[in-house]
Amino acid sequence: MLAKYYSFDECQNRDSVYDHLEALEEEGKIYFESIDEDIIRIDDCTLTPKEVKDLVKYLDENDVIEYLDYEDESDDFEDEEDDFDPFSEDF
Repeated sequence: MLAKYYSFDECQNRDSVYDHLEALEEEGKIYFESIDEDIIRIDDCTLTPKEVKDLVKYLDENDVIEYLDYEDESDDFEDEEDDFDPFSEDF
């Protein structure tokens, strides 16, 4: 299973991994973005189960590690934004 966040902290081949991810993004298979220097967020758009397995294996082989404990502050903001009601009495 593809995680949402990955750490490049241990990766020695960043350029190669970024090239691979950019190729997948150009194909419309994934969307990815750098959160900061060592963390990326990956969203699966149209990967098949085999492609997910291959990507996870590729990331693992290149020491790009799942970052399960990372919490993106923008995710929290989006949740709060969804609850915003400009017509409520609390406004």
